[in-house]
Amino acid sequence: MLFFANLLLFGSVTSTSMSYFNIIKLNATPSTNDFLKERHQKGLCHDGDLVWAQDQTSGRGQRNRTWFSSPEDSLTFSIYKTYRQFHSANAFSISAAVALAIVSGLQSQGIPNLSIKWPNDILSDNKKIAGILIENIFKQGNLKATFIGIGLNVNQNKFEDLPNAASLASITSKQWDTNHVFNALKEPLENLLFSLNSISLKELFLNYSNLLWKKDERAVFEKEEEIFTAITRGVTSSGCILLEDETGKKIELNSSQLRMHYEN
Repeated sequence: MLFFANLLLFGSVTSTSMSYFNIIKLNATPSTNDFLKERHQKGLCHDGDLVWAQDQTSGRGQRNRTWFSSPEDSLTFSIYKTYRQFHSANAFSISAAVALAIVSGLQSQGIPNLSIKWPNDILSDNKKIAGILIENIFKQGNLKATFIGIGLNVNQNKFEDLPNAASLASITSKQWDTNHVFNALKEPLENLLFSLNSISLKELFLNYSNLLWKKDERAVFEKEEEIFTAITRGVTSSGCILLEDETGKKIELNSSQLRMHYEN
């Protein structure tokens, strides 16, 4: 049986094995990704470790942005996954697989109009309900391990200064049990993360591209403080977004070069 350990921050933990994941539940921690990285540095991490925090006090998103989560109203957890002979060029497949797994799990619960806002936000009805943070460890050209952070808004109703945010509750007008939601996400995450060495990456990226928010539509982007519009055409296997500008020219940019806006 899983239970919340009586601890705060980086105290002792209680864990239990459950299918592929070894689940560790915490009352609170600043960041589930950082919690796993500290364990990794001490040689305590094992393939499939999953840390689930009831309260993540200093969660992080992409570009060092803060991920705001409300205790008991959010689902925040991180996964440690190792790979053998997984080339660094395929690293984006981790992010794509996680995004597709989350969409699959939420679709099974009837969450409507799901899409992926490049590179790693999950939207419902054009509002952000979940975010993904991937931090990889490379060695000699191969991806050796990855820390996968996932934050999902479950029952929040207020999002101060976050006009593009939503939760499962605000989208569906009902309250959700976080354990139920976690179980809905767990199976597709297992299926994809533990089979990446054998599945078709071409099909994976195609499925990801097909779920892209604003696919084949004009969207607003920011590059080096310059705002411009372009049509989103897809993504590459390295995670770059494929754009078409007003002249019909194709542009390929990565997430460190480009930011996608919510504005139309």
